[in-house]
Amino acid sequence: MSQIDDVKATAEELQKGLRKLGDNRVVALSVHKSKELIRELEEKAEKLVQQVSQLS
Repeated sequence: MSQIDDVKATAEELQKGLRKLGDNRVVALSVHKSKELIRELEEKAEKLVQQVSQLS
């Protein structure tokens, strides 16, 4: 997989996670699950920043 593909995959994972937290979500998440998801999204965002900085 190329670096661009990795960046796209990470961005898509972030997008899916944010949809779970957004107003149009299908299921309400418990506080515990919400905090867990936020922690995962923060890690993915950090990974995305690192991937983008490696491209330049």
